[in-house]
Amino acid sequence: MKKSNINLTLAITFDSPFIVGSGFGAAGLIDLKSVKDKDDIVYFPATSLKGKIKAEFKKIMLTIDSGDICNTTINKEICKFDNIKEACVICRCFGSEFYEGSLIFEDAVMDYETHDILSKIKTDKIMPQSQSAIRTGIRINRILKTAEDKALFNFETVNPSIVFTSRIHGDVWLTDEEYIFFKKTIESITHLGGNKARGLGRCSIEVNEEVFK
Repeated sequence: MKKSNINLTLAITFDSPFIVGSGFGAAGLIDLKSVKDKDDIVYFPATSLKGKIKAEFKKIMLTIDSGDICNTTINKEICKFDNIKEACVICRCFGSEFYEGSLIFEDAVMDYETHDILSKIKTDKIMPQSQSAIRTGIRINRILKTAEDKALFNFETVNPSIVFTSRIHGDVWLTDEEYIFFKKTIESITHLGGNKARGLGRCSIEVNEEVFK
């Protein structure tokens, strides 16, 4: 194992509309808007990207050596070593309540030119219609298998027409094998965002640039 510098640039291409809910709506228009930046332009938050990669990476590493991964049904202990080098690979990369994560995840954003164009034609309420759509749904009673009364809602989705770019970088203790699995995990992700059961968020991720030394 060695302490290596990782610098990955990710190109995220969505094959279907996606949503990362902001928790807010637009009065009289939308019950749930997509998360956006200060210019009201959509982006994919680094926290959501990190959480997805962490969950998938942990699944893969558990199939290889489950006893080395902390806080699981097999190993209920949590890494508390004085030296982070001795912690499990999940804690080394993503951090825990005892360690700061060694990797920095950046928001996935569109390129500057596209962002600039959209920021000039946006409205005060929603994104330009070429970039978003409003979908309607209804809440289903899981016991009765019928629609709930007065449970109609709508939400804003982002059309799959733009490539989003993100970076993952930092100095982290990894073996060559762990790095290979980490990279393959990113490339194997097929969905991001919410409402995947509705067919949203289907995507592919390409690692365009990497430094591992």
